[in-house]
Amino acid sequence: MVLLKATCSVLYLAIMVTCLENADSFREISSRFTYSIPVHCGRNAFDDKWARLFTKKSSWQMPKRIVGGTESAYGEWPWLVSFLIYQNAEQVRSHKTRVRGLDEIFVPPTMLINYPDGSRMFHICGGTLIHPKWIISAAHCFRPNQQYPDLSPQPKRWLARVGEHDMLDKSVPHYDMTVKRIIVHPEYTDRTRENDIALIELNEELPLGPQINVACLPAMNEKPVPNRKCFAAGWGHSLHEAKNITTVLHHVEVPVIAHSKCSKLYSLDGVIRIYESMVCAGSEEGGKDACQFDSGGPLVCKVSGQWRLIGVVSFGVECGLPEYPGVYTDVSYFVPWIQAIVREPF
Repeated sequence: MVLLKATCSVLYLAIMVTCLENADSFREISSRFTYSIPVHCGRNAFDDKWARLFTKKSSWQMPKRIVGGTESAYGEWPWLVSFLIYQNAEQVRSHKTRVRGLDEIFVPPTMLINYPDGSRMFHICGGTLIHPKWIISAAHCFRPNQQYPDLSPQPKRWLARVGEHDMLDKSVPHYDMTVKRIIVHPEYTDRTRENDIALIELNEELPLGPQINVACLPAMNEKPVPNRKCFAAGWGHSLHEAKNITTVLHHVEVPVIAHSKCSKLYSLDGVIRIYESMVCAGSEEGGKDACQFDSGGPLVCKVSGQWRLIGVVSFGVECGLPEYPGVYTDVSYFVPWIQAIVREPF
């Protein structure tokens, strides 16, 4: 279900991605432009090869960011998805927490949309668009836990918000898409977070444009090079004990940590095992990491001018602790599984 209208039209391979409103410039583009994932994936609104397909100008000017900050520019990460889960009024009333010895209705520290009938919807996880109709996220986002017992792989409970930047700015268009099916990896394990990956199919294909594009997939078993500078992005907490998410999309640069080194760091804990299907990234000094409500979002690295989805935010010890890098699902490990389901060339 598309709630806000689009103004773009492209051909995706042999499939037309339908526009709800067409502008002359976009009709002109669609007559000469065939979308190809290998050619056009991983490009954002500031990439000339992508932006010039939608405007006669060169790439858009990158707005200044706050000094020393990590606020993202609009269109910088056009594959980012916010997953919102729905609770009906009865589920809201039964979702209790213990406060000063009393049971109170739990208010999640995230972006809430409250409805007059007592129901609500809120951001819970991130995701990455890899196809106009498919998203990659983390398996644990769709499994119930003690704090969020209503998490579920039932498609009707979810909306995928695409093209979002500032959750409080209603003047900027985005798409709220209904979900057709959620495929959690069949070998996912809650206890170890092994195989922490899921594929989400939308009911409709998204129209692509400067602010909505797909990320590239890596080749099968294409391991990220240690010390490569990559980026995690999302709307999650800026601190472990934060009272709410950052409503404007943020990103952080994190170097890839060698698998052997990450395994050694986490082995000191004596409990956590870093499997071959995981990749680690973060600063040894701490302070740079994904955090709560970033789960399922991307770790992307720029390769030959295109952004590749290297990892999916999975877990860590709190957020940004020294010597505890963030742990991500290694997407390259699961490329055969992804291709078997999506069945499109990447």
